[in-house]
Amino acid sequence: MEITFRCPHCKSELSFDDLSKESSPCPLCSKDIPLKITERMRKENVVDQCAICGLDKLYEQKDFNRTFGIALFLLAALACVVLCWKNMVVLGYSVLIAAAAFDFILYRYLSNVVICYRCHSQYRKYSPKTVVLQFELGLLEKFDPLDKKAGAENPAAEWKQR
Repeated sequence: MEITFRCPHCKSELSFDDLSKESSPCPLCSKDIPLKITERMRKENVVDQCAICGLDKLYEQKDFNRTFGIALFLLAALACVVLCWKNMVVLGYSVLIAAAAFDFILYRYLSNVVICYRCHSQYRKYSPKTVVLQFELGLLEKFDPLDKKAGAENPAAEWKQR
């Protein structure tokens, strides 16, 4: 299993794949990051809780770069507008259909990633025995504050209890 997370001290992005250790030192700030790895994670390669913050609320989604997806859509939409403006409507819509087909193929063949609601740690190369739910906006609002800089309390924090 490969774990990608942000250092709680310096916020740099780190990757970790040695599940036998109890902690991991950050290579940038040299502070020790305690890991909450369960026996099930070690023995069965199953994600049952977050190894960084210990939260058991996780969701699964496709491992797709969102920036690339938005860029693909915008490029196809811009090409369609330009082609329609030049009276090549069929070709313009063909570009949109081709972009949608490409997106569908990527979605079909990309692997999944498990993400923690609180600290957004990502888990790849895990066992198919891992059972997590699809994304729920209410749980994200509960565990991730709306305004982190102001330290505001999330009004939806008690909305969904599991």
